[in-house]
Amino acid sequence: MVVISSAVAAGAAVGGLNVLSGILEYQGKKQDYVNQVAYKQASDEFARWSARQQASQADINNQYKFWQERINYGQSLAHTNQLRNYELSTAIANAEEVARARASAGADYTQTSAAYSEAFRQEAMADAVALMQYKVQALKSRSSIAAGMTEGKSIDRLINDYSRQVGDFETLQNINQGFKGRQYSDKQAAAISQYLNQYNNQRFYQQKEYEDPLPPFAPLPTLISAPGPSMVGSAPSFGAALVGSVASGVKAGFGTYGALS
Repeated sequence: MVVISSAVAAGAAVGGLNVLSGILEYQGKKQDYVNQVAYKQASDEFARWSARQQASQADINNQYKFWQERINYGQSLAHTNQLRNYELSTAIANAEEVARARASAGADYTQTSAAYSEAFRQEAMADAVALMQYKVQALKSRSSIAAGMTEGKSIDRLINDYSRQVGDFETLQNINQGFKGRQYSDKQAAAISQYLNQYNNQRFYQQKEYEDPLPPFAPLPTLISAPGPSMVGSAPSFGAALVGSVASGVKAGFGTYGALS
């Protein structure tokens, strides 16, 4: 029968406790590693979910802002078109007013010019009639003298005197006609100048140019930011833990045995 001394038993007990303690420590490290890996996976998944949520919220905000900008753009475009319509209606009304004013100026010129022409024609006709009557009267006087007197210097002088008077009257008539012609030309030129002045004083309305407002640009999708990298240490080795525990147990057992023997 083999008898085990107390020193050997104590050493074996201490060594076994050390081995058991090493194994339990390995189990604790393994569980801690599992917990860290699970926490890392949950953290990474939450970071991805949070990034997606933030991007979705940013897209919603951008779409809402774009919708507001579209409304503002539509209002600005409508206001611009109203201004253009006002400018167009003003230009049309002004063009009609200019046309009426210029037509009135043309009618006034036509009437004035016709009145000047008619007056000049009547004066020329009156002068021609007066000259013809003067010649007829002179001819009658010459005929009376020729019928009532004998030939001689006296009758020739009287006849020549009537002829000279007729020539003088005709010369005066021609001078007066030239003067009236210049007056007529001056009046016609003044009428034309007045017509052109009234015509050119009527200015067409210059429309203002309005540019369309710039339309808003549709927002681009928000980029999802990748979560930052995270790292977990390597898993504990069972073999290394077992070897370390056994070596520690053996050392502790021999130490205890040596102390008790």
